[in-house]
Formats: sequence, structure tokens, C-alpha cells
Amino acid sequence: MARLFPFRGYRYDSRLIPRLDDVVTQPYDKISPGMLRRYLRKDPRNIARVIKNRDYADAARNLADWIESGVMRRDGSPSFYPYRQVFEIQGQSHARLGFIGLISLDEADLAVRGHERVLRGPLEDRLNLIRHTESNEGLIFMLYSDAELSVDRLLARFTESTEPVIQVHDEYGVKHQLWQLTQSDLQADMADALMRHRLYIADGHHRFQTSVEYRNECLAQGWRTSGPESFDKRMIGLFNMESPGLKVLATHRGIKNVDESRIGRLRTGLEPFFQVDGVSSAEDLPSLLEGNGHRAGLVLGGSDQAFLLRLREGSPSNPSFMPAIQGPARSLDVNILHEGILDPLLGVGAEELSSQNYVEYFRDPGELVAKVRKGDLQAGFLLNATRLGQVREISDLGQKMPQKSTDFYPKLLTGLVLMKMELARGPE
Repeated sequence: MARLFPFRGYRYDSRLIPRLDDVVTQPYDKISPGMLRRYLRKDPRNIARVIKNRDYADAARNLADWIESGVMRRDGSPSFYPYRQVFEIQGQSHARLGFIGLISLDEADLAVRGHERVLRGPLEDRLNLIRHTESNEGLIFMLYSDAELSVDRLLARFTESTEPVIQVHDEYGVKHQLWQLTQSDLQADMADALMRHRLYIADGHHRFQTSVEYRNECLAQGWRTSGPESFDKRMIGLFNMESPGLKVLATHRGIKNVDESRIGRLRTGLEPFFQVDGVSSAEDLPSLLEGNGHRAGLVLGGSDQAFLLRLREGSPSNPSFMPAIQGPARSLDVNILHEGILDPLLGVGAEELSSQNYVEYFRDPGELVAKVRKGDLQAGFLLNATRLGQVREISDLGQKMPQKSTDFYPKLLTGLVLMKMELARGPE
């Protein structure tokens, strides 16, 4: 189902870049204004000058200048790029190993499943960038399921006997290692083993949809591919969801700019479908979320009040609760929050989410609680992480989750390797 290809990637030349750590970044949608300022101070060749540059023509000039000057060089052989991340969560060390390659977009609707709703604003931003740069800078984080770990074992044998071509550390202490695998027989074994597998988007829904739309634009204009790397393929990072190193964290929500009267009526509005129990401290909520049933934490601004919300036993089968959501999607905590609380009680529905003016997203519950207490947010909701099995089930059914339903940690860095498109605009 999924056709995968090696490619000749562009990589920063370590002879011209004193510290590769200073030119790579987190994915574009994870770069806060403060992070962007820090990246831009690190090195004038930082990839943020391309992926977070709203002057799209300037972004394209930066990339073209780096290639022309040799700051970025194209690898001589078609390659898959094994990618290993070593990281800690709650004091425990983990590692995961996948690889970077290209996927054909010609069968994207059959081979790839996504779980997140795509918003037009970010999509237009990425479309404008790809139109100017004609490249893939950021990775689509994709998953497949193979309990036999056939590709994992192949990658492990290769990386254990070969030195990485890149090793960097990010701002969260994660070690990122990249290898270059050029052996055509191993590449064929990997591509053949994965052809029968369906792929699932973990992160990068907007970037993937951008590539599909850009491909369609190119075809509509009569443009043609003039090399293996072109608009008909997309650069991805691919990992086995059966790997023990694949971790999903919770993404918590902070509420702002909502009518204060709605906040005042929130507790009363919750009562028909939720058991609302006060807790002595918001710091107790993360541990209280661990338990049976659907649970969420609520912190209200101004009063320093914290509550544990538990969905009442009859709520899931009540037709007046989340009437627009059917099937397994009703069992997702993020849907219970968005469709059962934010939309009906606070007036934060799909249109409000798309505006990006009403909800802030947090990985650290302590940071969320602090902003609520400070008064920067009206309320905060703490959630449990979405499980991998739920992601696969919802994706297979073609259903969607709200934005930021999953937080796969750590993220795949941008700038380790790039794909530059070769295309022909004139007549054949």
C-alpha cells in the first residue's frame, strides 16, 4: 500500500557549521516566539529562517543561498536515513529507532491515515512556503504497526555497525542521531517489508495535506517531475508503533477570551454529565487522573479552585451528550472535553478553535496551572494521554480528533536532512 523511496538529501556541511545543534529546530508548529528568537540568535543559517519566515520569498532565498554556498550539500547516493532518539521521561531512559525516506503521494488516500482535523490557516501558511521553496524541510512523523519488528531489527543491525553522520542534542536534552544507509539491497528489503502496511500520521497533518494539495496544483498546471525527488513524493520519518520507545504524552488546555458569564456557569453546566469533586490542590490533579473511567482536571482562575471531573456512568449512552459524535470517537477524552464541555458550555467550537484565540496547549501541567493562577488564563483542563490503540482505531475508521489530541515525544527535529524538488514547468 505504501511505496517508499530513498533519496539524495541535502544536509548541513559540518565543516562549515561549527555546531550542528545551532542550526536545527523543533517542528515549526512547536516553535514559540521565545524559541524563535533563541534559534535566530544561535546561527544565521538556522533552519528557522526558512520554516518560520512569513516572508516566503526571503525563506526561499535563504535556502537557495545555503545550497549555492555549500552550507548545505546534496548527498551523492540515494539514501534512507536511520534516525535514533535517546531521551528521558520521569527519570527513565528510552530510545526509539526509525528512518527518514520519501513516500509516494500518488496513493496517499489509500496508504496513509490521519486522525487530526486540518485547519485552513496553517495549511495556507505551509502551502505558501512550499510554493516558494519547492522543498520539504520538516518531517511528517508517521507510524506503522509490525509486531514482528522486521525493519526494526534491520535498522538495529545497521546502526550498531556504522557510525552516525549527525549527532545533536536539542533543548530538552534529547540526543538525535542520523545515519546514511545507501545499500540498495537493504533499501529494497525495507521498502518491500513496509509496502503492505498502512501508515498513520502521528504529527504533521498540515504538512502532509500541504504536500498533497501542492502535488495536485503542480499536476493541474501541467508540471512534471524531473527527478526522483519531486512534488509527487513527501519526506517522512517512519517509526514502528509496536516499539517500546514510542511515547505519547498528554496535551492540556488553557482557556482564554471566553465570556466570563460562561465561566461562572461552568460548574453548574457540568453537573448533569460529570461528577465534580473539589480537590485541595491543583498539584494533586495529575495523580488523580490515573484511575478507572474518563477523568479530567479543572482549574479555575481567580479563585484557585481545582476539581476532578469524572464522566457519569450513563453519560456515554445519553443521546443528548455529544450528539454529533458517534462510535469509538465517543470514548476519547479529548472529544469528551471538546464536544462535551468546551463547545456546549464555553462556546469554543470548531470555528473558535480554528481562530486560535481561545485555547492554549500545554505539555507541562504545572505551567498551565501557574498561568491560570496568574490570571493569564480563565481556566485550565488537564487530560490523560490518548492511547496509541485509540489513534489507530479512529484513523482506520476515517474519524477525526480535535487539534493537539496527541503529543508524541520527543518531536522529530527539522534541519537534519531536507528534500529539494526537481520539476519541469515547460512542455515536454
